[in-house]
Amino acid sequence: MTSRLLVPLARLAAFALLLALLAAAPASAAAPTLTASSPATGYTGASVTVSGAATPPGGELVLERRVADGPWRPVSTGRPADDGSYALRLVVAAGAQTLRVSYRSAGGTVARELRVTGVAAPVRVSLSGSHRLRDGHRLVLTARWTTTDGRPVSGVAQLYGRRAGSSTWTRRASVRVTNGTGTVRVRPRVDTTYQLRTPATTLVRPAGSSGHVVDNLPPGRVIRTPAGAPAPRRTLPPQRRAIAAGPHVRVKKISARVWRSMKGRSWHRGCPVGRSSLRLIETSYYAYDGYRRRGELVVHRSVAKATKRVLIDLYEAKAPIRSMYRVDPFGWSKRLRGADDMKSMAAGNTSAFNCRGIVGRPGTRSPHSTGRSIDLNTWENPYRSGWGLVPNSAWDARRTPTAIVYRSRQHAVVRILARHGFRWMGSADWQHFQYAGRGARHLPPPTTFLD
Repeated sequence: MTSRLLVPLARLAAFALLLALLAAAPASAAAPTLTASSPATGYTGASVTVSGAATPPGGELVLERRVADGPWRPVSTGRPADDGSYALRLVVAAGAQTLRVSYRSAGGTVARELRVTGVAAPVRVSLSGSHRLRDGHRLVLTARWTTTDGRPVSGVAQLYGRRAGSSTWTRRASVRVTNGTGTVRVRPRVDTTYQLRTPATTLVRPAGSSGHVVDNLPPGRVIRTPAGAPAPRRTLPPQRRAIAAGPHVRVKKISARVWRSMKGRSWHRGCPVGRSSLRLIETSYYAYDGYRRRGELVVHRSVAKATKRVLIDLYEAKAPIRSMYRVDPFGWSKRLRGADDMKSMAAGNTSAFNCRGIVGRPGTRSPHSTGRSIDLNTWENPYRSGWGLVPNSAWDARRTPTAIVYRSRQHAVVRILARHGFRWMGSADWQHFQYAGRGARHLPPPTTFLD
């Protein structure tokens, strides 16, 4: 065979070999495809889902996140289902962020980018607890703080309060809330509405609860006078509420401030006792509205201990007292030559020392001038004076409410004062109690046992 024939045969053999090799080689892998979608916004700290389809099956999905110009950080991985669908979840960070979904298969890698913005979530804030409270006691309120999609929130909230009849809110306490729940103790002295206010954070929006109303109830009996019974002709402002527990009776020397108010009213030149012989007694008592209030009396120092014991027992018995002001605020009375006891009685006020004349006998000095006598609940317990029944005649025949009218020596109030040395005048002067116990002989002698 000539050389010219060998060359074409060699070319045919090479071509056949190439065809055989091409036939034996596997088909090339298909290029991957990927779709991806997610919400444009999500609540910071909550989960969102990135979903789509990836083909061919069998590859690996990778979800990454980048904030601002920072590096890509892996968030989650997965594989598509047999039909190519997938769902990857991530917790949304605050602010704008870029997500990248990559799908890698035998045929290569493909990626898609998405934009998501994390926003603060709206929240639900509430206060719960009792709506009724006895004055002086404490109440526990429960605070709850969650996002609207049910996630508990932790942080420090602020408790605000508003007194009944006021439009002004004031901050009362900080409330530590952990995993959506916290507690706070309150002690309202008046009817109060409370509100919980929560701050804005990167996770949640600010919010406030609805108002939680707490009705402050009096700890004592509320005195209601009978229909048709006359009310005092003069009205006094309620004395301040008691804060300390119990009667909290305090005996003090007469301060310069108190003495200035007494001079020219309950004390004047010619009085049988002076400043050094007198004592101011401050006490808590149960007022007609049932609340514990602070009052004061001035008595002789020799009567101070007995008076203190009386006031303690009256408090423990919850004996109602309309008011307990010193008589000095009622001013000077020319007829009585002392503080105006007529005005004090017209207000139903309870008082003690008053260097004055007897009502109805202005020229005769009252035993109140020595600080040995107490007049209790003067409006409902009239005095038969030289000027007639004062401060009114209507209450003289009344026997109810028994808590505030004294018509028998068996009355609890009369018995309390008698136990500590105070004699009662009875029908001649329902309101008047005069000390005659131990130490009475050291007092300046009264000219009469009247008023």
